Amino acid sequence: MDIRKLIKVNIVNIAILGLIVVFKLVTGMLFDDHSSAESSMAMMTNFITVLLLLGWAGYTIFSNLTVIKEDKNEEKKHLAGIRTRVLRAGNQKFFVKERTHLVNMWDSMMSREKYFLSDERDERVRELYILTRNQMERYVTDSCEYLESFDYISGKDSGYLRGACAEAQNMLDKFNKMVELSVSVDDEVMSYDTREMDDMIEALEELKKSGKNKLAR
Repeated sequence: MDIRKLIKVNIVNIAILGLIVVFKLVTGMLFDDHSSAESSMAMMTNFITVLLLLGWAGYTIFSNLTVIKEDKNEEKKHLAGIRTRVLRAGNQKFFVKERTHLVNMWDSMMSREKYFLSDERDERVRELYILTRNQMERYVTDSCEYLESFDYISGKDSGYLRGACAEAQNMLDKFNKMVELSVSVDDEVMSYDTREMDDMIEALEELKKSGKNKLAR
C-alpha cells in the first residue's frame, strides 16, 4: 500500500474538515439567536453544516477506498508484468528452457493466490504463501536482470539461471509440502506438527533480511 499517498489524501481531508469547523464557528458568531431572523439563519447554517459534514464523510471514505483500490490494481499489474518480462528479457532465442521453467513456477504460485490469501486459510499458511511468492518474485527478477545484461555475442553461460531455477524449484517443492501438511481434503486445518512450517517461515524471513535474492518489497 502507498502509505505516502494515503497520508496526503487524509491531510487534505483533515484540511477540509477544518474549513467546515471554521465555517460553523464564524456563522455561529454572526447569527447569535438574538432575533427570529438570526435564529432562522442559525438553523440554516446548522443544516448546511450537517450537509457539509455528510459530504465530507462520504468523500473521505471514497478517497481512501480509491487509493487502496488503485494500489491493488497497480500490484496486480506489477505481478502480471513479471511473467511477460521473463519471456521478453534479452535475446529470446537463448535460455528457452530456463525461461519456461521460471514462468511455470511463477504461474504455479499465482494460480493459487486467491485460495491461499482467503480469510478461511490458517494465518500461517497465508504468511507462508506471501513470503514464498515474494521470494519467487526475487528469483525471477534477478533472473530477468541476468537475461537483460548477458553478453549474447561473446558471453559464456555461467550456469546462473540453472542455479536460480533449481533454488526456486526447491523452495516451491517445500512450499507444496507444507501445504499438504496443513490442509486436509475437506479444506480444514489438520492437527499436525507445525515445526517444519515454522522453520520454513523463519528461513524465508532470514532471506528477506539478506542481500541477494532477498524478498521483493
